[in-house]
Amino acid sequence: MSHPLDADSLMSAAQDSTGLIDWGGDVFREPLDVLSLDLIAHANLNALGVERARRRLVDNLKGRLLLAEDRKRFPAIADEAIVKPIFVAGLPRAGSTFFHNLLAADPANRSPRMWEIMFPSPPPQEETYTSDPRIDACRDALDFEGFLSPAMQGIHPYGPQRPEECNFLWEMSLLTVNYPAWWNVPNYAKLLYSIDMKPVYQEQKRALQHLQHRFKRDRWVLKTPAHDWWMRDLVEVFPDAGVVLCHRDPAKVLASLSNNLAVNYGLFSNVTPAGSFGMLERQSQSMRRAAQVRDERPDQFFDAHYLEVQADPLKELARCYAQFGVSFTPARAAAVEAWMAADREAHARGPRHAYSMEAFDLDYASIDHVMGGYIRDFNVRLERAA
Repeated sequence: MSHPLDADSLMSAAQDSTGLIDWGGDVFREPLDVLSLDLIAHANLNALGVERARRRLVDNLKGRLLLAEDRKRFPAIADEAIVKPIFVAGLPRAGSTFFHNLLAADPANRSPRMWEIMFPSPPPQEETYTSDPRIDACRDALDFEGFLSPAMQGIHPYGPQRPEECNFLWEMSLLTVNYPAWWNVPNYAKLLYSIDMKPVYQEQKRALQHLQHRFKRDRWVLKTPAHDWWMRDLVEVFPDAGVVLCHRDPAKVLASLSNNLAVNYGLFSNVTPAGSFGMLERQSQSMRRAAQVRDERPDQFFDAHYLEVQADPLKELARCYAQFGVSFTPARAAAVEAWMAADREAHARGPRHAYSMEAFDLDYASIDHVMGGYIRDFNVRLERAA
């Protein structure tokens, strides 16, 4: 009997559930094989973790099959134009989710919600966008996988109708930073960070065409800090994109990020690796790669500094729009202000995210040694006690 996370078993389950066999290309196949072997040999998943991982991966594969089928059923999807999207990137835990939500609150923009990422078929319709039954199906899946727990909500507020990150769209390509963020999969991580990401961005572009086919706005607003590593691939596939780079004191970022990863692992395993998950070196390299592209295309980038955004979010949003040549009307500003008021109230009621550098073998000296160049190059203000 095959293991529940065996690659062939996962693919067969997706095919049996959908009745489909056209995978829409094979970019996913090698990553799935490597991921499957790592999950079985290295991830130390507990029984519930195996169930959660299997459900997640089967849903990813079903989504891939259904996207390929819908492109045949709705051939006009291929004619959809993705025009001047805005991508939010930069350091994780540096206010990127908040800035993405500011953009998503603007009614001129479209941001993918978790439910339509998780269950994209058929293309969403504007008339039923807030009442689609897939919303409840997504909530059930997130609950089963542990993402609605108080610990997770204090770190990143998941929900079926919340704007979500590009790395969730990448799950349908089976090449995403989500998997190493949830599971100890060393060979998969090595493969992921060595690949040409352009085919994944091309698949993301097709997914955006699919999602906007029956519900579009002026532009897409998208987000993941993982774009930093593959910034050159991003701008090749989306050459007219605007990119927001979020900045914050790495000492604040790295402890928060490491705790985030530790909590993620706990959803699937009883074993959590010691240390900071290699994030200090990874984030330093990622920002260097993003900065190279920013230096070549300065008109396409906007630097969003955490302290400035928190002090005056609307001012920084307006500055961002000015950089990208986007108008910002009073009515749209009012919609963003209304979202901010609701967000402040939700934060006041919600769980808190507590973390420390010491818990992850981090200290100011080591952080500044590795990321001092980033701090200087981007004029990052430090947030440290005197």
